Amino acid sequence: MAVIHAPQPLPAHAPVAPVPAAPPIELLLVEPQFLLRRTVAAVARDMRLANPKEITTIEQAETLVSFRSFDALFLSLDEEAAALELMSRVRDGETKCAPDVPIAVTAAACDTPLALRLKHLEVRRLVLRPFKVKGVLDAIAALRTAPAESHTAA
Repeated sequence: MAVIHAPQPLPAHAPVAPVPAAPPIELLLVEPQFLLRRTVAAVARDMRLANPKEITTIEQAETLVSFRSFDALFLSLDEEAAALELMSRVRDGETKCAPDVPIAVTAAACDTPLALRLKHLEVRRLVLRPFKVKGVLDAIAALRTAPAESHTAA
């Protein structure tokens, strides 16, 4: 017959304080597609990844960054020339954003010249379309980390 012993009490330990989650970042989200923009913004807020400022055009982004700083930028390359110019201005310190602000972009395609330009502009993440919302959220999460911890492509 098996003998079942009562479990011994565990030694008392000092309570462990919960580690506070990093606060959400202030994110400028430029995405012309309404449903995608609203979905990404809502999920990023719910997951406390970011407090996104949602806009539809690079022109609107130009106006915003001229008087407001953001912790990260997530830009659509639908307006490729304008988006590249905006990123150049940010990197040159011509906006209220820090010149080293983390940037991620979405694009329908990426050829070698564009990839080299994005690398020169220190873009942390490139998310190619079509993509899942999870891919965009992973990219936003990567914008919250130190540069050495992030990747250049998603």
